[in-house]
Amino acid sequence: MEMKTVTIRLRADELDAVRRRAEAQGKSLQAHMHDTLLAESVEADRLLRRSVRDGVARYAEAFAEADRENDRRLAARRAADCDAELEPGEW
Repeated sequence: MEMKTVTIRLRADELDAVRRRAEAQGKSLQAHMHDTLLAESVEADRLLRRSVRDGVARYAEAFAEADRENDRRLAARRAADCDAELEPGEW
């Protein structure tokens, strides 16, 4: 896996709060931030995948509805064509 560098700017009070949480968990500040970023990344990936799945499902349903509507129109046109009187030799 390729490693990337992340720069996070925190105010002094935010940094103190993060440092206290890290100490409470018995972790170094770096380990705590790494774990937090990893968890957020996993959650963001999960939300993105769900969003894509939902979008594909909506697209598939819209496509199916359009297909059903086209089938209804075609059936109506065929019924109208069958009802039309044809002259001998016409199709």
